[in-house]
Order: sequence, then structure tokens, then C-alpha cells
Amino acid sequence: MPTLAELREKLKAAREAAAAARAKAVADGATDADRTAYKDALTATEKALDMVKDAERMEALDAATTRLATAAAGGTDVLERSAAADGRFAYARPAEKMSILDEATLMAAASAKSRAFLQAGIAKSPIEILGDEGYERFVKELKDRASANAARRREKTNTTLTSADGGILLPTPNANTIIELLRGENTFLAANPRRVPLIGGQFNQPRGATSSTAGYVGEGMKKPVGSPTFNGISMRAKKIAGIVMVTMEALKWSLADLQAYIRDDLRLTLANNMDLACYFGAGTNYTPLGILNRPNVNAFDASATGAGALFANPKAPTVAELDRVATRMILAITDANIPATSRFAWTMNYHLMRYLADARGANGQYIYPELNTDTPTWKRFRVFVTTQFPSNGGATTDESTLALVDWSNVLYGDEEDITVRTSMEATIDPGTGTLVHLFQQNMMAVLMEAQHDIALNYDQAVSVLRHARWGSLSAS
Repeated sequence: MPTLAELREKLKAAREAAAAARAKAVADGATDADRTAYKDALTATEKALDMVKDAERMEALDAATTRLATAAAGGTDVLERSAAADGRFAYARPAEKMSILDEATLMAAASAKSRAFLQAGIAKSPIEILGDEGYERFVKELKDRASANAARRREKTNTTLTSADGGILLPTPNANTIIELLRGENTFLAANPRRVPLIGGQFNQPRGATSSTAGYVGEGMKKPVGSPTFNGISMRAKKIAGIVMVTMEALKWSLADLQAYIRDDLRLTLANNMDLACYFGAGTNYTPLGILNRPNVNAFDASATGAGALFANPKAPTVAELDRVATRMILAITDANIPATSRFAWTMNYHLMRYLADARGANGQYIYPELNTDTPTWKRFRVFVTTQFPSNGGATTDESTLALVDWSNVLYGDEEDITVRTSMEATIDPGTGTLVHLFQQNMMAVLMEAQHDIALNYDQAVSVLRHARWGSLSAS
């Protein structure tokens, strides 16, 4: 039967093979065979991971039932060396009280084992190892101490040297893994656009541009001749990424779960940037073209003046003006032969939404009571509220945007994952002009990245009102 160390080596080899297969599968000119090989490599890696997990569980069970043969009754059992050749430690359950020396011995052994895990490509903090091997009460005591110290200091550091960076949180590295995309943290994805895969980093789909010609003719007259024309939808993967660096001291002495904090912080940062780009992206070689910046969307200008102005006073529109604008935005989509369905949804800033939700009639009743519910709607369509729509935009620095989108016509292409990688050997350019050499400076970096792009079946499926100023807190 293979040892746990041997299983970890197999997992490491399988992971490296999967990474190599993925590079081929997403490269330009990748074949179906390359993509099939990548899927097979992922399956093999998952099987190897399952075998490692099973072996770790068995080792934890063995450790929980092991006691030192020479321990005195009621004494403190610290650890004993496993008979396995790889020098693993099997931990016994601690007594209620432990000496400082015993605690230090346990932490040193757990730290050594954590580094062994890391070399095998598996991230486990010393605290996690102690918990897995029967030291739950000791782990709880350590966490209670950490919480008490944090409450007193109110300073946290990512390095143990700088109080502004995270204090005793100090993490273990993220494993090289794939985690589910941040659907609930992103209003663009929460609206449920139609998801399509990016094969080899791209998606292409032809569509009709103009229709053929037909008409009534009289006897002996020429019948009309015409042909439909076509264009296409094209998406190319746009990469969004972020890196966090931490010291190895932070990894070894981790108590609280800074790993989860870093992961969630990076996810949220990626989500906010992606939300903004999917709505307002400029459409460069590296960024998506936001759906509100498409050239043929139905655009309305709230700042217009004169006979065709939408509002007599843009900062204090009447209910009739608001209703008329909303109706025009709806009809602009439906008049393009796009039927109104439950997939229509408004997106707006909190200021605009609260202005509408708080609007009252002559008798004090809410004009739009449907906006004061857990699932707000306006004109029968769902409302998404986001801080990514500015409340301080435009030349007057108090402008915002209102959008109505038929999400059944929005395409979102991605690889359906966020990739998380770690490195202890890379050289990082943090943009300060000084390179960080991770190995030399005893540090590790966590990288999170995703690739995606967006498109519209028809630009007319979007209506956008720009320069909206109602709800502004600035002076009239």
C-alpha cells in the first residue's frame, strides 16, 4: 500500500500534468484531442486528490488513538514519531493543561508538517493540522488567545512586522485549485446572462443583420429581389487578475484564517472590477466592451434641455416625467421586436432607487410601493441596485445612470472558474520599481485570475438613461 508521502507525490505529478494539458487546451489552434486530454488530466488529478484525502483521514484516526507507551498516567502526551520512513508525526490528544515547552514542541512539529504539505502542493496550516489530529481543545485555546490579543491591539498585519497589514491573521497559502465563480457578489452575473463557454479563449456566432425582400406585385410586373445579410458575434477572453504577497513567517505562525480573508478579498475585488467593466468597459484589446457602451443601444440623455428635454428640472422630476421616461425605455426595446419578458431588469444606483422608493403622493402614500420590498420591482420588472453605477459622475459630479436590459440577449462567455495559484519562487513586479524575489525574501504570492468576455445578441436589447441627477444630495 503506498504511503501518504507517495500519494502526495502522485498528486503533485498529476497536478503538473493537468497544468501542462490546460496550457495546450487553451492555446491558439488547440484541437479537440487537446481539450479531451485536459479533461482526462483533471479527472486523474481529482482521483489522486481523493486518495490523498482518504489517507489523511486514516492518519488522523491513527493519531487520535495513539498514546506514548512511556507516558505517565494523567500526564501530558505530546507526540511520537511514526514508524513510517517519511518521518511523519502522529499526535496524541493533549491533557487539559500543557506546559509552554509542550506547546512549543507541538507547534514546531505542526509547522514542519505544514511545510511538508506545502512542498507536496497541499496547503494546510499548523492549526488545521493540529485540529485534524485530535488537538481541538488546544486549537480552540490558541484561537481564543488570538482573538483576545486582536481585541487589545486592534492592529493586524500580513507580515508580523507591519501593524497595518493584518497582525495575527497570518495565513497558509491557498492550494493550486479552482473555486466557483463569484455569482452572488456581482450584479451583472446575478442578472443571469446567457452563459456560453469560451473554447480556446473565444466564441463566434453568426447572426442575421438584414432580412430578405418580399412584396405584392401585379400581373406582368417584376417580383422584388433581395437577400438577407449577416454579421457575427465575436468574444475573446479578457483576463482579470490580482496578486497578494505574504511572508513565510506569516504562513508558519498562522492562527486565524487569513487564507479565507485573502481569498474573499481578492474575489470581491475581482467582482467589483468585473461588474464595472461589464457595464461600462471601454472595449480595448484587454478589457470588455460594456453593454451600456455599445454603439447602437437605446440611449437617452437626462441632461438635455429645450423642447425635447426629458425633465424640466433634472434634479426634481415629476412623477409624470419619470413614468414617461421609464415607458420610453421599455418601448425602445419592444419596438425593436424584442418582446418584454421576465428577463427584463432595471439596474440603478442606490441614490436613484431611494429617490423612487421614497417618493410620496399628496396623501403621503408611496407612489412606487413595489420598490420597498425584499425583491424590488419597477414597472413590473426586477430592480438590481449597485454601487458600480456612480452617484458622482459627469461634469456636475452628481450624475448617475439608469439601465433597462433584456438579459436573455446578453451573452457572458467564460471558463467558468477562478484560478488560484501560489508560488514561493517567482519574481514579482509590484509596480514600485523594485522587484520582489519570493524565494530570496522568504515570501509567497497568491494569484487569482479569471477570463471572460461579454456580447449582446442585439444592441437594441439595452436602454440606458445617462446623466440622471435625481436623488443627488448636492444643492439644487
